[in-house]
Amino acid sequence: MGRQEIFPTCAADASLAAHGAVLFDSAQAAGPVIKTILSTVKPTAPSDPLVLCLQLIQGGGPQVAQDALATLSPAWRDHAIASVYAVLMPEGRRKRLGAYFTPPHLVNHLVERLKAFGLDLRQDRVRDPAAGGAAFLVPLARRKVALWQEAGEKDRKIVELLSTQLRGGEIDQGLAQLANALLKRMLTDEFGIARDLVDDLEIVVTGDSLGDSSAVLPKIDHEIGNPPYLRLPRSLEPARQAEFDDISNGRLNLYAMFLRRALDHVPPGGLVGYVIPASFLGGPEFRAFRAKIVQLAEVLVVDLIEKRSDVFLDATQDACFVVLRRRTSPLADNVDLTASSGLLEGNGTFRALGKATIQRGGAPWRLPGAEPAGSATLSTWGYRATIGYLVANRQADRLHLEPGPDRYPLIWAKAISPEGVFDFNRGLKHKKNGWVNAPDTAAYIIRTECVAIQRTSSRGQRRRLTAAAISDAFVEQHGGIVAENHVILLVPTRPDAVSSTMLASALNDATVSEELDRVCGSASISARLLESLRLPDPP
Repeated sequence: MGRQEIFPTCAADASLAAHGAVLFDSAQAAGPVIKTILSTVKPTAPSDPLVLCLQLIQGGGPQVAQDALATLSPAWRDHAIASVYAVLMPEGRRKRLGAYFTPPHLVNHLVERLKAFGLDLRQDRVRDPAAGGAAFLVPLARRKVALWQEAGEKDRKIVELLSTQLRGGEIDQGLAQLANALLKRMLTDEFGIARDLVDDLEIVVTGDSLGDSSAVLPKIDHEIGNPPYLRLPRSLEPARQAEFDDISNGRLNLYAMFLRRALDHVPPGGLVGYVIPASFLGGPEFRAFRAKIVQLAEVLVVDLIEKRSDVFLDATQDACFVVLRRRTSPLADNVDLTASSGLLEGNGTFRALGKATIQRGGAPWRLPGAEPAGSATLSTWGYRATIGYLVANRQADRLHLEPGPDRYPLIWAKAISPEGVFDFNRGLKHKKNGWVNAPDTAAYIIRTECVAIQRTSSRGQRRRLTAAAISDAFVEQHGGIVAENHVILLVPTRPDAVSSTMLASALNDATVSEELDRVCGSASISARLLESLRLPDPP
């Protein structure tokens, strides 16, 4: 539904395409080529991945890799080389740095969104505080240079303008070197700028953008980026908790910290465009974060990314785009607001969906869709939500195939069928274990009828929310049940609670799944979010 539009490539890419140089310029086409390059370079990669990547930039390295790179558009070629660096990193370091780089079609979408709200590529100063392999900065430079050359600017002036209008911060020195090398290659190879004019150009500096002012452009107009998605290690939290107390409901996440700092760095009227996890849209732990964003900035855009796999290399992640405009003065968070919202589909097409509702008080942001039929919640139906107690891979010694003394049925997510029917044997057969040891006094043993919900879902499922009633008869037969950690149990809180069968039927209605989709941006369903979800009124 809604209009469809495909954002254009930049002038430089269009020019290359006209000469037949661009063969693959989409995620679907470039993905297999990048995997070929990685499989080629891995076996013979040097201990320092930067050495290999600089060779690839300069036309060296394995010939098979060079031949594959030659089939990619300039933007995808840059992305492929940066991906080589990331994949060849030690795995632990890559995770700590969050080195999962933004592919060009996501970059193009966000840049076009920013342009629609006022980004002027000819003159505005833009910063990426977690620049990585310059996934944003090189494409921005490509667009700027194309405009300047078209306007007749001299090459020396173009280099001077780039040095003042673009800046990146990057904590990894190798990545900063790689980013600057990609920029220089782009200027010399694509635009014919003399090498001696760009030798000293460095728009990405090494430093911690959250704590090192040298990585911050003194005056910027806008900020763009895809900061690392990583919970701050507990050892570092005490030192940063007070600094970011206004966005914390508990654990701090680096991407939230970067976005919070961005709203300090840009001037009033300045734009912030980020790619961040969609879980912030409804996650209860992000309530203070959402409230602070609305207080400091006008939310202009909330766009979802259709795919959660094969978007960031070697990572599965529900992600979204946000575009914010910093307010002149803080807003009292006492009204609901709206933002443009759409879906970037897997083929790169953008589909506008309507208006997202930015709810007051840090409540979940509601994506476009039909309003629910009722205004009830789980408490109205007489239920509360609790996450399954048992983490199977940590307590394998307590699991059994057969019943026995002090053993209770273990409710696996697989026991909830796609049709919304509880089938204990289905879970037992799939997991090869169906019983768990538990002391009779354990508080996590449920001894009443209830509703089981799969805690992890996906947009590809027929229904996002799949619920099944577990009858009183089954529970009484075994003296109670225990749920595994990928299951949420909805448990009655009062004698007059509506029957579990009726609640499960209501939850399995398509309109409830749609309502969940509107406020839950991640694959994992939160128990607290379920308790606040708007449901049909009980009979």
